[in-house]
Amino acid sequence: MGRLPAFFKLYAKTCIPAPKPLYTCLFRCYTSPKTMINPGKIRQILAIAIIAAVLAIAGAIALKAYRGMRSGPVLPSLPKNIDVSLQKIHYTETKDGVKKWDLVADKAEFDKVGDVIRLTGIRLEVAVGGKTGDIVLTSDRGDYFTKSKNVDLSGNVAAKSATGMEFTTARASYLSDRSLIRTADPVRFSDQSMKVQGTGMEFHVETKMLKILKDVTADFVPGTVRP
Repeated sequence: MGRLPAFFKLYAKTCIPAPKPLYTCLFRCYTSPKTMINPGKIRQILAIAIIAAVLAIAGAIALKAYRGMRSGPVLPSLPKNIDVSLQKIHYTETKDGVKKWDLVADKAEFDKVGDVIRLTGIRLEVAVGGKTGDIVLTSDRGDYFTKSKNVDLSGNVAAKSATGMEFTTARASYLSDRSLIRTADPVRFSDQSMKVQGTGMEFHVETKMLKILKDVTADFVPGTVRP
């Protein structure tokens, strides 16, 4: 009887193996708080990373722009005699409610001491009656005198009218009070009846009277000039 318990103990050890924890490791891998990842935290980390990247790019762009502003070329200052410089100006002169001329320029510089406005890219349209129609003068540059309303034109001066009158010269002036266009330079003038070349010209806008001062050569179109 004293050996029976020992026998059963031996039998139990050899015939009935102890159960093994087959799923313990797998269960712990999915349930341990040390290895489990929260999706909310992932989104938060990604959002922080994106914000940091955007801020870094914005900072780099701002730094580059600031360095460019500091190292870039300095805009030239206005000349000492110029007070204000404007782009695209438009003047209209009227008398007794009737338009006399329109003046358009790409650029205007206002002289602070005189009554002169320096102009660039000029288009001067003089309103006249009769057959000549409106006369349009263009030039590279010029001066507009605010007191007299006169305009001095220079550089590729050209004029055209609605009826075909035109002339070209290097420099010309428009005298507002006399409605007179004049030049002391060589000029080429033409209309439907003639072509004239010479040095110096006076053209009265209201009366359409033309005067070439010297060195005149003229060609008349047959049938347009009365004998």
